[in-house]
Amino acid sequence: MALMRDQIRHLQFSGAKAADALTGLVTNNVLALSTGEGQYAAALTAKGRMVADMRIVRTAEDSFLTSTSAPAWPGWHDIVRKYVNPRLARHAERPLHTLTLAGPDAARALQQLLERLNLGLSPQPVAELRPYSALTLMTAELDWYLIATPELGDIPAFDLLLPGDLLSVVSDAVAQEPTIVPGTDAAWETARVEAGRPLFGPDMNDTTIPQEANLGELGALSFDKGCYTGQETVARVHFRGHVNRHLRLLSSSTPLPAGAQLLALDGKIVGDVRSSVISPKLGALAIAMVRRELGPGDQVLFNDTVSPPAKVEILR
Repeated sequence: MALMRDQIRHLQFSGAKAADALTGLVTNNVLALSTGEGQYAAALTAKGRMVADMRIVRTAEDSFLTSTSAPAWPGWHDIVRKYVNPRLARHAERPLHTLTLAGPDAARALQQLLERLNLGLSPQPVAELRPYSALTLMTAELDWYLIATPELGDIPAFDLLLPGDLLSVVSDAVAQEPTIVPGTDAAWETARVEAGRPLFGPDMNDTTIPQEANLGELGALSFDKGCYTGQETVARVHFRGHVNRHLRLLSSSTPLPAGAQLLALDGKIVGDVRSSVISPKLGALAIAMVRRELGPGDQVLFNDTVSPPAKVEILR
């Protein structure tokens, strides 16, 4: 499917000190990235709570592009304005449009799209791009980017980041590819929840510690880099303890509304529902924050108005 996701905001860093300025703000090791490589990361408060999650791609030796969801954008933008000296690293929002192609055949369709636009084949085939890796392309003297995104888990997905002058050109080329069908926000949301991928706002917020949102498992946390804001809390959890709750993917025979409380079989409150969808393949699904002692295969109760409460299973 092809889907416009203009709720994503992009901020570019450039200059000789761009890597140093950026790595001091986020949980991952920006300095380890080579040109064309990317990573998942987060920005935190001094107490280690989430401010934003983001994708970071090194587009050139002295240039980085960060991408965040709309709910995460204000916090991230505010941190950058406060703590990045523009004399050391320039930063500015890039008005790029995000056109996402996702599905089992997305890589082949994108390879054909490059040919349709007379760009030829990349030295690295699209299908071989690692998660968060990027290709910088040139059309009509305008740069645009193709980035492999793992947001849908095992479903291949790629973001095309397009300046406004190229949007209609590339969109028309996508429309001419017979194997690509239009997507919807609802379809993307369902696929995201099926993959168990958290979203800032509904699933995690400024009360969330990164490990509660499984950001360690998602590759967003480095434990061998230099200092960054909130590092003490993240390191303490990693080396000395654990979090008391974390996000889990649930399945249910009945829809699970966001905000609903979840109960243990003995009636004790053990969590709450965050994102909720109805999957054509798997039925009612939800991402929920639950107590750490609950794991795959365990059952909890959804305490709605029916009696007895509906049973819900933790998938992963």
